Amino acid sequence: MKRVLLSVLVAGGLALAGCGRPFVAATPPGFVDLGHRYGDGEYRATNADGAVIGVRAFENDPKGELAFWSRAIERRMRETGGYALLDKRDVSARGGLTGVEMRFGHDEGKEPYLYRLALFVADTRVYVLEAGGSKAEMTKQEAQIDWAFHNFAAR
Repeated sequence: MKRVLLSVLVAGGLALAGCGRPFVAATPPGFVDLGHRYGDGEYRATNADGAVIGVRAFENDPKGELAFWSRAIERRMRETGGYALLDKRDVSARGGLTGVEMRFGHDEGKEPYLYRLALFVADTRVYVLEAGGSKAEMTKQEAQIDWAFHNFAAR
């Protein structure tokens, strides 16, 4: 999965948040936290079969609401990454933070891949939760990814 976890944010639109993770990520059973390999504003976990979960936090600058960032990311995924939007729904995370989840599909060669992105916008930060992998593995890991997304918490 070479491009599944590509940067989806509008170029120059967001700057990485300051020191320390401004969120609490939830690593589901069967996944390992790769935290030592990433900076303070990011989280990555993977399972042995190639599914990847990630979280990024960025300053909400320029300041935008959920509808703005959702549309910007959706367009970026389609136009730059070649992803097709399969589904879009409202979601919530631990602590009552509400957002939107988008599910995208993309073929790499003859193999289909799925990419899930949940977006939460607070006053000062934008949180992007990502999960991606082959369609077969993402389907197999759906309950673990749901759990990780729902148990995410902003600080």
